[in-house]
Amino acid sequence: MTLLLGSQSSGKTTLLLALAGKHDSSLKVSGKVTYNGHEMDEFVPQRLSAYISQYDLHIGEMTVRKTLTFAARCQGAGTCYGMLGELSRREKAANIKPDPDIDVYMKAVALEGQEASVVTDYILKVPT
Repeated sequence: MTLLLGSQSSGKTTLLLALAGKHDSSLKVSGKVTYNGHEMDEFVPQRLSAYISQYDLHIGEMTVRKTLTFAARCQGAGTCYGMLGELSRREKAANIKPDPDIDVYMKAVALEGQEASVVTDYILKVPT
């Protein structure tokens, strides 16, 4: 995780949206962003990064699992496991390795058989 500090209207949100591949397409962007030496058009930034708004926008009645599943379906992920398999195959072919720190973190917060936990509920609600 990275902490980005700056004064109001300094472009923090714009930078994070651009890095997550979610900036407005009409926005004029200059410069070069790479990830492990790969340009933004060589990989799927949404798979490696996420932008979480400072506003608590999740539905309180939904569990963490249901909230994440709903968000994935809204973004078109659905149950397209074949596409994820193909993405994984291409990443291996291009020698793009998953971040082991993120994998360890995901395993640490995952509590087997539980849809919600104190840790994941806290992560979803932390204001920025």
